[in-house]
Amino acid sequence: MKLKFKKEPRFAELWDACLYNLLYDTKKYVNEILKLFKKNKISKKSKIIDVSVGTGFPALELTKKGYKIDCMDSMQDEINVFSRKAKKKKLNLRCKKLTWLQIPKHYKKNYYDFSFCRGNSFIYAAGGWNKSQKVDAKKSLKLYEETLKIFYDLLKDGGLLYIDKFKDSEKPHKTKVVEIQIKDKKYDLIFYNEIKNKLNIRSSAMLLRDKTGKEIGLPNITYLLSKKELMNMLRKVGFSSIKEMSFKSEKHFDIILAKK
Repeated sequence: MKLKFKKEPRFAELWDACLYNLLYDTKKYVNEILKLFKKNKISKKSKIIDVSVGTGFPALELTKKGYKIDCMDSMQDEINVFSRKAKKKKLNLRCKKLTWLQIPKHYKKNYYDFSFCRGNSFIYAAGGWNKSQKVDAKKSLKLYEETLKIFYDLLKDGGLLYIDKFKDSEKPHKTKVVEIQIKDKKYDLIFYNEIKNKLNIRSSAMLLRDKTGKEIGLPNITYLLSKKELMNMLRKVGFSSIKEMSFKSEKHFDIILAKK
């Protein structure tokens, strides 16, 4: 497989291409979401929010099937891709540009039946997305807990939060995943990940490597959040039921379903 671009892609455009061509079987993943909805009585009349909608996967696909989803993201380049795709699909769907800490000023409490925070997005509640940063464990954990409380407040009693994160078993790696062609130039797309256990730091990046071996990419640096820490914080902010789930189509992240 080769991914082709007519001009140099921004991070969001490259990531979107990876989502649909490398990381997920869209049809299978959406079908597993629909089964989850049915099992938990989430209907097309239910109030759903995606707080990390990114470029629109899978919110656009679910909207196409008749579900009504409020969408938000903090990154303008992601929102730009989302908006272009929604227009192309002829969906009347908008995305608000907000950080998670801004949610209380823009959305009602006790309002939603279901909330998505997927795509390993939550670990960036303390910063580090597409930029380098010094990771402070205490500060990170405080912001994680504050953010989870905001997510909790969004939901009705009995409402559900779908949240995921990288697997605790994830190993450091630097792997070529596909060849990229931008105009007439060819690159290798590298998925890079580094874990510093002693410092509680996780670093990752998508790198474009040219024929000379030069690599370019944006860093993503966060606290090395464990699944146990996440589940304990979900309990602390008030979620009454916290369960691990598995999708056959989700090979990259651990999924947790938390009930208010």
